[in-house]
Amino acid sequence: MVKSFITNNPALNITAVGFGQAGSRIVDVFAKYTTAAGEQTYNCLALNSNNGDLKELRFIDPDNRISLNLGGLGKNPEKAIKILDHDVKVQATMHNFINKKLGTKDDLVLFVAGLGGGTGTSTIVKAIEDFHDMHNKPKIKKVLEAMINKFGLDKYKENQVEFNKKALAIAEENFIKLGVIACLPLRNDGPDVLRQVNKFATKIWGLANDVTKSISFVMFPDNQFFYDAFKSLPQVKKEQFDNYRDYANYEIASTFHEINTAATQGGTSVVMDSQDLKRALTEHKGCLVLSKQELSSSVIEGSSDVTKLFKKAIESSNMHEPVQLTDGDTVTKVHHVGLLAALDSKKDYGNGGFIESATEHLHEMLPINGTVFSGYVQEKNEGMVTAYSFYKADVLPGRLSKGLVEEYNEFIERNKQINFASASIESIDSKADDDFDLSLDDLGLSDLLKSNEPTKEKESKADLTAALNDFDFTF
Repeated sequence: MVKSFITNNPALNITAVGFGQAGSRIVDVFAKYTTAAGEQTYNCLALNSNNGDLKELRFIDPDNRISLNLGGLGKNPEKAIKILDHDVKVQATMHNFINKKLGTKDDLVLFVAGLGGGTGTSTIVKAIEDFHDMHNKPKIKKVLEAMINKFGLDKYKENQVEFNKKALAIAEENFIKLGVIACLPLRNDGPDVLRQVNKFATKIWGLANDVTKSISFVMFPDNQFFYDAFKSLPQVKKEQFDNYRDYANYEIASTFHEINTAATQGGTSVVMDSQDLKRALTEHKGCLVLSKQELSSSVIEGSSDVTKLFKKAIESSNMHEPVQLTDGDTVTKVHHVGLLAALDSKKDYGNGGFIESATEHLHEMLPINGTVFSGYVQEKNEGMVTAYSFYKADVLPGRLSKGLVEEYNEFIERNKQINFASASIESIDSKADDDFDLSLDDLGLSDLLKSNEPTKEKESKADLTAALNDFDFTF
């Protein structure tokens, strides 16, 4: 990490919102960062279903920690959605949170959650929908009303689709942009979690590809990827974190933060500025792929080695397994691309020629659908050379697009092969029952034996048949 720029003012002003325990802890890392003036870099908030998990946060202001006071949701997002849809008090809390607490003047609002089946899984989906309805949908309505008033209702009725498209395009210029970070669970979390994650990740991806929504990107960090990486860390590095989750949270927040603050550093002739980064992250839609690769400057002999480091960054990811951008004759559409290098100032790497070489390699790999934004900073970098790459594409991590289904099916097939034992309590026979002599006559309930149950059953069936015959099935 280049310590000289992590206290810069950010290129994008961001409100980061954590949903559930996992999302809130990631945002708590964002809340740790401060500018050189000592001010918190990001406006950070957390929402959870109970108070207990919120108390564990360290850096998010207590006034920005919101509880739904439900005592948890039992890792059942399907049930949670029903509560969010019907509980008036919960709805009011969510409405107030989204309508008043979020920094709607920022360049980007970032929603963060873990998809492990808990609070975050359900609330982030609901929050995305509510955010659009409260902040961006009224802007479309306002533009459309002005167009109808100008051209007339009859004209609108003749060309509704064209009017709606034009109204959306105009309103979108003033949309509050939304980014989503939704983390995938461990493989061993079990088939029920995998099934629900698959369902809710599909919902999120559907919202992200809805042109009427304002989601600029979705990122799907993979906890299984972080778990495997954490196990292979050198012991001295591993001891910096309590567990793999803390490592994952740090990697997600720090990689995003470093890119966001490096873009305001300046100091060289080849600079990615804040407007470049804003365009790269907020224009177009798709899955955001972030990568960071580092090497000691002692093994970097010249600009060609920096170019190789960029190539490695482009072809990998720090959040999940590398995505597949080509498949036979099919090529994934890639939007704007960012290339950023942080070089140790003690060594000469040329005048940025490695940027041109890396860009050329990028164009050879992929048909870029947008602009390549690039730059480098040369500062004290703890004796390291760091290469960052980031881009948005119409692609998903392999584990999400196919892997979750395969893992789920593996669980089901494995369980089919197992003979599960069933527990039972052996009964104790007693001859004392022979002396038991209590009849309905003794209790004054002998009339129960005379009830005409068959007749009642026939009457009930007749009533049901009549009701169905009278039902109107035309909706």
